[in-house]
Amino acid sequence: MAIPKMNSEQLRWRAEDDAETMARYEEIMADKNRKAAAIKAARTKASDLNKRASAMNKVAGAKPAKKK
Repeated sequence: MAIPKMNSEQLRWRAEDDAETMARYEEIMADKNRKAAAIKAARTKASDLNKRASAMNKVAGAKPAKKK
């Protein structure tokens, strides 16, 4: 599948959006409580996604992944 080329306006918008994302990252990392809350939320989301993936694997007839 070919990725469409972006025009200069799209590239500018993406760069600005990326800069905002990087600034938010710096703000989060500098705030101990905010960083801890984000990590907790990420762990919860990862757990939920793993449960959903497990259910989908059962429906698809896939064998469970072996833990290393």
